[in-house]
Formats: sequence, C-alpha cells, structure tokens
Amino acid sequence: MKINRKLYAAIVVFLVVALLSSVFIGCKKEEKSGGTMRLSLHEPVSLDPPNSYESEGIQVIRQVWDGLIDYDPETLEVVPAIAESWDVSDDGLVYTFNLKKGVKFHSGREVVADDFVYSWSRVAQAETASYLAYHLDPIVGYDELQAGEGEILDGVKALDDYTLEVTLKYPYGDFVKTLGHVVFYPVAKEDIEEWGDQYAEHINGTGPFKFVEWKHDQYIDLERNDDYYGEKANLEKVRYQIFADENTAFLEFQGGNIEYCSIPQGKVESTSSDPDYKDQVIKIPLLAIYYFAMNVQSEPFKDNLALREAINYAIDRQNIIDVLMEGVPTIATGFVPPGIPGFKEGQSKHVYDVEMAKQKLEEAGYPGGEGLPTIQFGINIGSGHEAIAEAMQADLAEAGIDVEIVGMEWGAALDAFKNGQIGFFRLGWIADYPTMDNFLFPLFYSESADNYSGYSNAEVDQMLLDARKIADDEERFAKYREAEKKILDDSAFVLIYYYGARRIVQSYVKGFVLDGMENYDLSKVWFEKE
Repeated sequence: MKINRKLYAAIVVFLVVALLSSVFIGCKKEEKSGGTMRLSLHEPVSLDPPNSYESEGIQVIRQVWDGLIDYDPETLEVVPAIAESWDVSDDGLVYTFNLKKGVKFHSGREVVADDFVYSWSRVAQAETASYLAYHLDPIVGYDELQAGEGEILDGVKALDDYTLEVTLKYPYGDFVKTLGHVVFYPVAKEDIEEWGDQYAEHINGTGPFKFVEWKHDQYIDLERNDDYYGEKANLEKVRYQIFADENTAFLEFQGGNIEYCSIPQGKVESTSSDPDYKDQVIKIPLLAIYYFAMNVQSEPFKDNLALREAINYAIDRQNIIDVLMEGVPTIATGFVPPGIPGFKEGQSKHVYDVEMAKQKLEEAGYPGGEGLPTIQFGINIGSGHEAIAEAMQADLAEAGIDVEIVGMEWGAALDAFKNGQIGFFRLGWIADYPTMDNFLFPLFYSESADNYSGYSNAEVDQMLLDARKIADDEERFAKYREAEKKILDDSAFVLIYYYGARRIVQSYVKGFVLDGMENYDLSKVWFEKE
C-alpha cells in the first residue's frame, strides 16, 4: 500500500514534536527537584523539641520532624503522620495509636513506640525543666514526674513496637489535636545520652529534612532526607538565614539572596502595590494574638484593678492597626481569635476611652498620674515592636501614665518577662493547635510555664480544667468562653490585635503554603526557573 506523502510528513512532525515534548517535560520534572530554599529567621532559643517554646525554633523543628499527627494546611483538620490510625475507649480515657512501619530517625534507626514513651517521659520529668511540659498534663503520671517521682510516664505504654497506648487522667475532647505540637515529637534516647545539654546542636529527627549545622546568629542548614518514609522533598537543601531585624532581611530578599521573609512594618502597602512584588505577597489572617501583659504579682499592678483598667482604656488599638500595621491585622476583642472553633466576638469590655482611663487612674489612687512611678515596658527588638511601643507610650502619657521602653534581644526579653524583672511587656501567641484551650490554658492556668504575667485565679483554673473534660463541643466552647470572660474582666492584659501575615516569597518558589498557625511544609516546595 502506498503511503500518502503529506500524511507521512505529518506523522514525522507529530513524532518529532512528541519526542521534544517528552524531553522538555522530563527537563521540567528534573528542574522541580533540587535547589536551596533560603528563609529569614531570628535566632531561636532552642531546637530541642521540649525546649523550643517560640515560633523561630518551631519553624525549623517542623521541617526536621514528624509527630504522630499533622494538620491539613487548608482545613487544619487532624491528618495521620507517624500514627497510621488510632482508637479511643468509650470512656474517653484510653487512646491506642497504630504506628507506621519503616519510619526512621535520620540516624537510620526505626522509630518504635518505645521512643514515644521515652520522649514524653523526658518532657514530663522535672529535671528537664521544659516550658512546654504542661501540654502533657492530661496524661496519667504527669504530676508524679513533675514532682520528681519516677522516670517513666505511667500513662504511656508501648504494647509492641508499633502500638502506643496513652491513658489520660480525665476525658479531654481535644487531646488528639494537641499531638501535632513539637513537644510530642519523638527523640532517640541514645542521642540524649550522647549529647545531653548539647542535643540542640545535633538534633536527629524523623522528617523530610535532616539537620546539618547551626551556626549561631548566622544560619541553620538542613538537607533533604532521602530515606524519608513519605514523599521525598523536592528541595535539596534549606538554609535559615538568621537576621537581627526585618529590614535587613527584606533588603536581602530584594537583592535575590533569600526566598522568603516578612515584609517590614511600613512597607506592606508599597510592596503590595509594586508590580514587581504584588503577586508574591502573602496576606492572610493568622490564628494569633498580639497583646500587652501586666505582671499582677508586682507593683504597681498588684491588687490595683483600677490601674490595670486605666491602661486598657488608654490605648488606641485601631490607630496602631491602621497607621503602623497598614490595616493587616484586625482589632482583638478576646483572646481566642476568629477561625478557632468556639470563637466569640466582643468578649472584652475595654474600648479606647481616654476620659474613662483618667477616671480609672484617679480611682487607682493616682489622679492625673500623680505619685505613679514611671513604668518600664519590655519589648524584643528587631521585629517592629518599637513603633507600637512608642504609640502606646504616647497614648498612656495622654492619660497621665509615664512609660519607659526597654528593648532586648528575644531570649533575654523572655527571661526578663518570666522572672518579673520587667512587669509590663508585649507578647504574641500563635496557635500550637487549633483549639480554644490552646489560647487559654497555657497563658492563664496558674501553673503553666507560659503564664508570664503571674496571673493566678483559682476560679479560672477550675473553669479551664472543667472545660477540658466536656465531650460535647458546644458545651465545652461555652465553658471556655466563660473562663475567657473572667480573665478579661481581671484586666491584666491589653488586647491589641489578631495577627495578619505580612510575608513575601520569590516568584519562582512554587508549592509554598502558609497556614493560619504559620506552619509550612518545605518538602512540598519546588523552584520553577528558566
């Protein structure tokens, strides 16, 4: 049979195009793998999971580890990670987790149930002095370990290598949701025995990236874990470039030297409207709150509700949001932010009212500010808190209250707030997990290590414990709201705003998703370059 010449030519062209397409598609697939993602970071306090109580270290740890569960980046619903599945007893006290086989530490040893028994016991032991230990409070045996009695958390047992049983002191409706927090991540006993207090310099995780080096105040380097049990990362390396302030990091971003950073305060609108950057800006609401705290165990705040109320009424929050923050955050009316199940608008009674502030100041025994010593206000430097502090300082001066701003590095600031050296200070809190409990129990339960203000109210303590035990969601939410209202009425805290993200990522970075808890999974990221 004779072949039509035109048809033959068309077939040849088609085959050539198909061949070239497959070559280019293959090249693009190759381009998807490799490269180094560079992100800005402040110097972390620690990279050891039980001792990483601030967002900087947690960002790194989440790339190096997996825990029992994780959160869907869009819905924040619980999804399996090392735990393949789990069951809960009818009385809500016993949880049985079935672990995946083949999950390995970066050292090559398989992760087994005993690693969780060891790791959680280590967190709960008093000698570890973990600020995050309270997350394990619901587990049987926690109180004993905190009291220095024993070495093993009685409520955590390895039934076999792949079955972990956890027994609680009381039913806790949100328990599984808590397990995505870094404090529950498994560490290898042999590593702690070898490195001791230096473990943060030699961390050995279970996640898609392996730790390489922490050059303090310069960078933290990670590399792809090619033995990862899940889908391998596209990126070959990650570098967290450590900067003292946001402006320096942003200049490095503009110079093409890093891929991800915060947009400094005062530059959000101009960056968002810049044709070169507007499509790269990330502005989303965060499950986080910015607030000022007064240490109720120290003067002049101790036993002086009227003074604390005066400070609450004196601050123009909306001005801070509109002028300094360029409208990115929203005014906070409670401690629990929108997006958390159970959120209720308008929990706080305090609004901006200078005349009311002056009236309360007189009730406090300081008419016009007379007799009131200058109050020190603590901030961590380098993240734009200076401008907010100055705005607050001007507001309080108008009401008759003099404030001196004291700036410190982040770690030193936390220590000063914690030990009462500074009795008035700014703090931020972002969700460890998406529950009301996470915004109330850690910050206001009297024995919590994250209770920086010395706030102690026996009635609130009992409310928070009672709320945890309620299985019905709506009933539990109502109890938490009652506790939140009681805390706010004590006026030891000035709510400023619910955070909004002001981040930027290079245009060639693909697959980067930031969730409301400021988590991201760099294993899903790739570069699309010519």
